[in-house]
Amino acid sequence: MNKWRCSVCGYIHEGAELPEKCPICGVGPEEFTVVIETPAPKQAGKRWKCTVCDYVHTGDTPPDKCPVCGVGSELFVLLLDEVLELTTEAVLAAGLDTANSAVDKISYGLYIVTSVKANKFNGQCCNTLFQLTSNPLRVSVCLNKNNLTHEYLMESGVFAVSMLTTSQSEAVRRFGYQSGRTTDKFAGVEYISGKNGCPILKNCLAYVEASILPEKMVDVGTHTLFVADVTAGRMVANQEALTYSFYRNNK
Repeated sequence: MNKWRCSVCGYIHEGAELPEKCPICGVGPEEFTVVIETPAPKQAGKRWKCTVCDYVHTGDTPPDKCPVCGVGSELFVLLLDEVLELTTEAVLAAGLDTANSAVDKISYGLYIVTSVKANKFNGQCCNTLFQLTSNPLRVSVCLNKNNLTHEYLMESGVFAVSMLTTSQSEAVRRFGYQSGRTTDKFAGVEYISGKNGCPILKNCLAYVEASILPEKMVDVGTHTLFVADVTAGRMVANQEALTYSFYRNNK
């Protein structure tokens, strides 16, 4: 059975044939158009975000443990993917549960942060690199306290950041989905030691080296915010930068 809509008054007629006239406004069949109904998209499962490493799990319940950083289900938050027109009522009803989904829309890049300790290297994937000022040229990174790279930064006071291209998703998996405590992340990876001794991925998009300002470090709970002066850097390629959104949509 077809549905036909009156283009004058919006009345919907159901039937195999057009009506002779609209029972509401009286226009003839020439003013009716067929209604093409699009099936509603299937509802995806609930999305749960790890508050430690930002891994997103889809399912009715959070995972027993995060496959990336290993924390338990209690450190996952539900992303309420509810889209509402912005009204006074919607604002008054908003809270931390709805804010989790809003924060998930913040745009990030993906970077490899590396450091050195006792002539050993380690690195991790990071989405929290920001330029803070231009003069002096200053950046910040925010790392989980449980990560080995965090330990290296605290010890050495220096780090390097290798920026990635859209073709380097494998680097995210290598440096983000395993721990340097059990794996040599640099095995088989081409790198060059920077002026500050930290490894730089040879095929990166660009890199910076930085020296941490201890008096400006901030304890933010599960993470430490490191503020650092950039001491060197260079563009290596002229390609599109890898973003968190691109990685999640194409991994």
